[in-house]
Amino acid sequence: MTDQELMQKIHDVAGAILVGAADKTSVPEAFLAALVANETGKEFAEGGLVAAAQAKRFEPGVLADLWQVLMGRKMAYGSIGRTDLLRYVTGLPAIPINVPVNIPSNALNLLDGLATSWGITQIMGYHAMEAALFAQPAYANRLLDPETDLDVTTKMLAQFAAHFSLDLAKDFADLFRCWNTGSPSGKTFDPNYVPNGLKRMQLYDAVAAT
Repeated sequence: MTDQELMQKIHDVAGAILVGAADKTSVPEAFLAALVANETGKEFAEGGLVAAAQAKRFEPGVLADLWQVLMGRKMAYGSIGRTDLLRYVTGLPAIPINVPVNIPSNALNLLDGLATSWGITQIMGYHAMEAALFAQPAYANRLLDPETDLDVTTKMLAQFAAHFSLDLAKDFADLFRCWNTGSPSGKTFDPNYVPNGLKRMQLYDAVAAT
């Protein structure tokens, strides 16, 4: 499927959801559509919105780092510290930091969700937790709902914009980098990630205008 065909399919199948998400923010519909194409374009091309919404990618390296923090072997992962993870896996509002006995036997399974990216824009579990958008493991199933995914996506983009002094309505290259790397100066694993996103925005705008 060509990029033109992909953006047409995203518009036809998910256009209403994208419009609803864009109406609540300064992020353009075309940017959200391009972000979906960048993150779950393959799934969208092969199985449509349902397949893209169910997309999950596990990152074993992230899980290893989070486990190190939970066990007290590392101070933090990003802004997530041991107390945060203890609260997360126990479900308690507050817990003493030096109480390893309170780490439940399924802690590693719970951390899997934080080390997995979810839904049509592939929101990383720990990013959702870091952004204080979801506090408990139930967030994962919520991210598989496209409308919830896009709502969280726009909130995370707003946080990136506030932190790095970006304009949601025009700093698209920097916002793509933030989404992929966590920083507007980050190096994307795929060197074409940002160029693809910008090209797909133009294609979507053209599709939406017809």
